[in-house]
Amino acid sequence: MAAILVDYENVGNANGLRGVDVLQETDTLVIFYSGCCGKIRYDYMQEIKCSGCRFKVVRLKEAGKNALDFYIASECGVLSERGEKQIAIISNDKGFQAVIDFFQMDAETKKVQVVRAGNIETALTFFTIPEEDQRREILKNRMFTLDLAAECARIEERNKVQREIRELLQGTAYTERTAEIIDFIDERKNCEKKELYLERWRES
Repeated sequence: MAAILVDYENVGNANGLRGVDVLQETDTLVIFYSGCCGKIRYDYMQEIKCSGCRFKVVRLKEAGKNALDFYIASECGVLSERGEKQIAIISNDKGFQAVIDFFQMDAETKKVQVVRAGNIETALTFFTIPEEDQRREILKNRMFTLDLAAECARIEERNKVQREIRELLQGTAYTERTAEIIDFIDERKNCEKKELYLERWRES
Protein backbone atom coordinates (compact mmCIF):
# COMPACT_ATOMS: atom_id res chain seq x y z
CA MET A 1 0.00 0.00 0.00
CA ALA A 2 1.57 3.27 -1.12
CA ALA A 3 0.60 6.85 -1.86
CA ILE A 4 2.05 8.17 -5.10
CA LEU A 5 2.18 11.96 -5.54
CA VAL A 6 3.07 12.99 -9.08
CA ASP A 7 4.59 16.38 -9.90
CA TYR A 8 3.09 16.19 -13.38
CA GLU A 9 4.42 19.56 -14.44
CA ASN A 10 7.91 18.19 -13.84
CA VAL A 11 7.66 14.59 -15.10
CA GLY A 12 4.53 14.54 -17.27
CA ASN A 13 6.52 14.41 -20.50
CA ALA A 14 9.40 12.35 -19.10
CA ASN A 15 7.82 8.93 -18.42
CA GLY A 16 6.94 9.89 -14.86
CA LEU A 17 3.87 7.62 -14.97
CA ARG A 18 5.86 4.57 -16.01
CA GLY A 19 4.82 1.84 -13.59
CA VAL A 20 1.11 2.68 -13.28
CA ASP A 21 0.35 -0.82 -14.56
CA VAL A 22 1.54 -2.33 -11.26
CA LEU A 23 -0.59 -0.10 -9.02
CA GLN A 24 -3.07 -1.95 -6.82
CA GLU A 25 -6.46 -1.25 -5.22
CA THR A 26 -4.78 -0.39 -1.93
CA ASP A 27 -2.60 2.32 -3.53
CA THR A 28 -3.38 6.01 -3.85
CA LEU A 29 -2.37 8.01 -6.92
CA VAL A 30 -2.57 11.81 -6.89
CA ILE A 31 -1.52 13.82 -9.95
CA PHE A 32 -0.70 17.48 -9.38
CA TYR A 33 -0.81 19.59 -12.53
CA SER A 34 -1.19 23.10 -13.89
CA GLY A 35 -3.18 24.38 -16.87
CA CYS A 36 -0.24 23.88 -19.22
CA CYS A 37 -0.01 20.11 -18.70
CA GLY A 38 -3.51 18.71 -18.49
CA LYS A 39 -3.15 15.82 -20.96
CA ILE A 40 -2.41 12.16 -20.26
CA ARG A 41 -1.60 9.23 -22.53
CA TYR A 42 -4.55 6.94 -23.24
CA ASP A 43 -2.70 3.76 -22.23
CA TYR A 44 -1.67 5.25 -18.88
CA MET A 45 -5.26 6.25 -18.15
CA GLN A 46 -6.51 2.77 -18.99
CA GLU A 47 -3.94 1.21 -16.67
CA ILE A 48 -4.96 3.54 -13.84
CA LYS A 49 -8.60 2.53 -14.31
CA CYS A 50 -7.75 -1.18 -14.37
CA SER A 51 -5.65 -0.95 -11.20
CA GLY A 52 -8.64 0.12 -9.10
CA CYS A 53 -6.40 2.43 -7.07
CA ARG A 54 -7.74 5.52 -5.33
CA PHE A 55 -7.15 8.20 -7.94
CA LYS A 56 -7.53 11.95 -7.91
CA VAL A 57 -6.08 14.99 -9.64
CA VAL A 58 -5.21 18.35 -8.10
CA ARG A 59 -5.01 21.33 -10.42
CA LEU A 60 -2.95 24.36 -9.46
CA LYS A 61 -5.33 27.19 -8.53
CA GLU A 62 -2.96 30.08 -9.23
CA ALA A 63 0.39 30.09 -10.97
CA GLY A 64 3.41 30.82 -8.81
CA LYS A 65 7.00 29.75 -8.33
CA ASN A 66 7.17 26.31 -6.70
CA ALA A 67 3.39 26.41 -6.13
CA LEU A 68 2.88 22.75 -7.05
CA ASP A 69 5.77 21.80 -4.77
CA PHE A 70 3.94 23.37 -1.82
CA TYR A 71 0.78 21.49 -2.77
CA ILE A 72 2.68 18.18 -2.78
CA ALA A 73 4.48 18.91 0.50
CA SER A 74 1.12 19.76 2.10
CA GLU A 75 -0.42 16.54 0.79
CA CYS A 76 2.43 14.56 2.36
CA GLY A 77 1.47 16.04 5.73
CA VAL A 78 -2.23 15.28 5.21
CA LEU A 79 -1.56 11.68 4.18
CA SER A 80 0.77 11.03 7.11
CA GLU A 81 -1.90 12.32 9.51
CA ARG A 82 -4.37 9.90 7.93
CA GLY A 83 -2.01 7.02 8.69
CA GLU A 84 -0.22 6.58 5.38
CA LYS A 85 3.19 4.99 6.00
CA GLN A 86 4.68 4.98 2.51
CA ILE A 87 4.66 8.08 0.33
CA ALA A 88 6.43 8.50 -3.00
CA ILE A 89 6.98 11.86 -4.66
CA ILE A 90 7.41 11.46 -8.42
CA SER A 91 9.55 14.37 -9.51
CA ASN A 92 13.05 15.21 -10.71
CA ASP A 93 13.06 18.28 -8.49
CA LYS A 94 15.77 17.73 -5.87
CA GLY A 95 14.14 20.36 -3.66
CA PHE A 96 11.81 17.66 -2.35
CA GLN A 97 14.74 16.33 -0.34
CA ALA A 98 13.69 18.91 2.27
CA VAL A 99 10.36 17.08 2.67
CA ILE A 100 12.16 13.76 3.07
CA ASP A 101 14.52 15.32 5.63
CA PHE A 102 11.59 16.71 7.59
CA PHE A 103 10.03 13.26 7.98
CA GLN A 104 13.38 11.91 9.20
CA MET A 105 13.69 14.49 11.98
CA ASP A 106 12.10 12.67 14.91
CA ALA A 107 10.88 9.24 15.94
CA GLU A 108 7.21 9.98 15.28
CA THR A 109 7.51 11.29 11.71
CA LYS A 110 10.27 8.75 10.95
CA LYS A 111 7.58 6.06 10.94
CA VAL A 112 6.48 7.47 7.58
CA GLN A 113 8.74 6.49 4.68
CA VAL A 114 8.94 9.29 2.09
CA VAL A 115 10.95 8.77 -1.11
CA ARG A 116 11.49 10.65 -4.35
CA ALA A 117 11.96 9.13 -7.81
CA GLY A 118 11.65 10.07 -11.47
CA ASN A 119 8.87 7.55 -12.11
CA ILE A 120 6.41 5.30 -10.30
CA GLU A 121 8.22 2.10 -11.22
CA THR A 122 11.45 3.19 -9.52
CA ALA A 123 9.66 4.63 -6.50
CA LEU A 124 7.86 1.37 -5.71
CA THR A 125 11.15 -0.53 -5.51
CA PHE A 126 12.04 1.47 -2.38
CA PHE A 127 9.10 0.05 -0.43
CA THR A 128 9.36 -3.34 1.25
CA ILE A 129 5.96 -4.85 1.99
CA PRO A 130 5.82 -8.65 2.59
CA GLU A 131 2.35 -9.02 1.04
CA GLU A 132 3.54 -7.26 -2.11
CA ASP A 133 6.34 -9.68 -2.98
CA GLN A 134 4.72 -10.36 -6.36
CA ARG A 135 4.82 -6.69 -7.30
CA ARG A 136 8.44 -6.38 -6.23
CA GLU A 137 9.30 -9.47 -8.29
CA ILE A 138 7.67 -7.93 -11.39
CA LEU A 139 9.60 -4.69 -10.92
CA LYS A 140 12.84 -6.57 -10.26
CA ASN A 141 12.44 -8.58 -13.49
CA ARG A 142 11.77 -5.42 -15.47
CA MET A 143 15.03 -3.91 -14.35
CA PHE A 144 17.03 -7.07 -15.12
CA THR A 145 19.47 -6.24 -17.92
CA LEU A 146 20.17 -8.46 -20.92
CA ASP A 147 23.11 -8.71 -23.30
CA LEU A 148 22.09 -6.76 -26.41
CA ALA A 149 24.13 -8.79 -28.91
CA ALA A 150 22.98 -12.13 -27.46
CA GLU A 151 19.32 -11.07 -27.54
CA CYS A 152 19.63 -9.87 -31.12
CA ALA A 153 21.13 -13.21 -32.15
CA ARG A 154 18.34 -15.05 -30.34
CA ILE A 155 15.66 -13.05 -32.17
CA GLU A 156 17.36 -13.59 -35.52
CA GLU A 157 17.51 -17.34 -34.89
CA ARG A 158 13.84 -17.41 -33.89
CA ASN A 159 12.84 -15.48 -37.03
CA LYS A 160 14.90 -17.84 -39.19
CA VAL A 161 13.26 -20.92 -37.69
CA GLN A 162 9.86 -19.31 -38.02
CA ARG A 163 10.42 -18.67 -41.73
CA GLU A 164 11.58 -22.26 -42.28
CA ILE A 165 8.56 -23.70 -40.47
CA ARG A 166 6.21 -21.40 -42.39
CA GLU A 167 7.67 -22.69 -45.67
CA LEU A 168 7.25 -26.30 -44.55
CA LEU A 169 3.65 -25.72 -43.51
CA GLN A 170 2.74 -23.62 -46.55
CA GLY A 171 -0.71 -24.57 -47.82
CA THR A 172 -1.68 -26.48 -44.67
CA ALA A 173 -4.12 -25.56 -41.87
CA TYR A 174 -1.11 -24.71 -39.65
CA THR A 175 0.37 -21.96 -41.84
CA GLU A 176 -0.97 -19.13 -39.66
CA ARG A 177 0.03 -20.84 -36.41
CA THR A 178 3.78 -20.67 -36.96
CA ALA A 179 4.42 -18.30 -34.01
CA GLU A 180 2.35 -20.52 -31.74
CA ILE A 181 4.38 -23.57 -32.78
CA ILE A 182 7.66 -21.70 -32.13
CA ASP A 183 6.42 -20.73 -28.65
CA PHE A 184 5.59 -24.36 -27.94
CA ILE A 185 9.05 -25.49 -29.03
CA ASP A 186 10.73 -22.81 -26.88
CA GLU A 187 8.61 -23.82 -23.91
CA ARG A 188 9.59 -27.47 -24.33
CA LYS A 189 13.27 -26.49 -24.54
CA ASN A 190 13.01 -24.53 -21.29
CA CYS A 191 11.25 -27.44 -19.58
CA GLU A 192 13.90 -29.89 -20.76
CA LYS A 193 16.70 -27.61 -19.54
CA LYS A 194 15.00 -27.32 -16.14
CA GLU A 195 14.48 -31.10 -15.90
CA LEU A 196 18.13 -31.71 -16.87
CA TYR A 197 19.31 -29.25 -14.21
CA LEU A 198 17.14 -30.87 -11.52
CA GLU A 199 18.35 -34.32 -12.52
CA ARG A 200 22.00 -33.24 -12.21
CA TRP A 201 21.25 -31.58 -8.90
CA ARG A 202 19.71 -34.80 -7.54
CA GLU A 203 22.71 -36.82 -8.68
CA SER A 204 25.10 -34.44 -6.90
